[in-house]
This record gives sequence, C-alpha cells and structure tokens, in this order.
Amino acid sequence: MSMVYDELYAMQFPPCPGGTIYIIRAGDTLYSIAARFGTTVNAIIAANPGINPLNLIIGQPICIPVPGPTPVPCPGFIYTIQPGDTFYLIALRYGTTVDALIRANPGVDPNRLFVGQTICVPVAAPPPVPARTCVLMLSPRVAGSNAGGVLWLRTDQFGTTQVLVGGVNLPGLPVGQDLYRAILTWPGGTVSVPMTPVPGQAGVWVGTAVQALPAVAFTSGTVDVYPGPIVGAFLRDCR
Repeated sequence: MSMVYDELYAMQFPPCPGGTIYIIRAGDTLYSIAARFGTTVNAIIAANPGINPLNLIIGQPICIPVPGPTPVPCPGFIYTIQPGDTFYLIALRYGTTVDALIRANPGVDPNRLFVGQTICVPVAAPPPVPARTCVLMLSPRVAGSNAGGVLWLRTDQFGTTQVLVGGVNLPGLPVGQDLYRAILTWPGGTVSVPMTPVPGQAGVWVGTAVQALPAVAFTSGTVDVYPGPIVGAFLRDCR
C-alpha cells in the first residue's frame, strides 16, 4: 500500500530536490514563472521532463529549480484574500500603500492574487468591523422631476463594501454623454460607479461596484447620479 501512495504522490508532485514546487495558475507562462523566481525557462524545462511549455495546465505542479523564498516575519497581520481584492483596495482599507504591501510580500504577484491566498499587511491589526447592510432612497435633485433611485450598501467583516445603485425615470442623456454614473463623495475621497441601462425598461439604470469605504463616508458622504445631478442623498441617512 505504501508503494501505491508513493506512486500517487510522484504522479502529483514531481521530484524537486533543493527546489520549490509551484502550482500553475491562470495566465502563467514558463517565461513569467522564470522571471518571478529568478531562473530561466531552460532550467525549468530541465527540471520537469515531459512538460509542454505551450500547454501548461491550471493546477499542474511543477518544479522550480531554486529554493523557495525565505519567510519574512510579518510586521503587521496576516490577511486572507477575498473576492474582488486588489493591493490598492487592501492598502486603502487598512491605511497603508501598495508599495508597502509589495515590500512586505516578496514573491507575491499583485496582479495575480487568488481567493484564499494569505499576505502580510504591514500595519497593526484593526478591530473587527461589524457587518452591516443599509438601503438609501435617492430623491430628485431637479425641481419637478419624477426621477428616483435606491442605493444598497453591504459592508462585510473585512471592511469591503458592495455597492448597488439603481435609478428610475432617468431622462435621456445629453448629447455627448453615453452613461449615467453614481458618484459617492466624502471628505478626502470619491468613488464613481458606472451605470448601464436595463434592457426593455426605459429610464432604468443600474450599477455595481466593490469598494473600501471609510467610516467617514457613512457620516459625511453624499451620493449623486450624474450628469446632473439627477437624484441623490446623504449617506448618513442610509438605514
């Protein structure tokens, strides 16, 4: 039975003495992997007999003939990548910078983050954020208009906010404009959410986004739909 397990292991993970096992991800090429690990395409091919450089398979383990990076102590806290995360959003959420995240995570490609991956955020761990959901009705900003709308915000325990905005009875766009945008503004920041028309429903537009909204946005922020503004509201009224 032990021999069977050994054979299965060998089939799944190639021998890699002194090197590093790497799992192929979407978009990988041997050239990009070699550049990432400081080796060459020829060295990777030599370490993986039978590999087809033109037909890499997502989830395929390969041997990188260089030692893995030495773990660096995290001067902050460990964060697990969530859907929609980018280094920019994570930096914004925790009050750091993209450059600081890159320095704290040698070997991590910021353009190829995957859900479940752990990274180091080089700041003190924040207190837990209570998840919250609120709904805000948008009122006309133009006298006599029957336009309206709704804003739905859901903030998870990681501080990431899902934004869903809808407008109804929105008038035809001015010449030169091709879409409506919901603009969320607060002291020191702004977010633009592009909106698209709902097929078959005249004057109905919707837009979605995932953002890291600071606490000040919920106390001192506004939302307005442009061009116009046509409709809007104060974020403090979101309940």
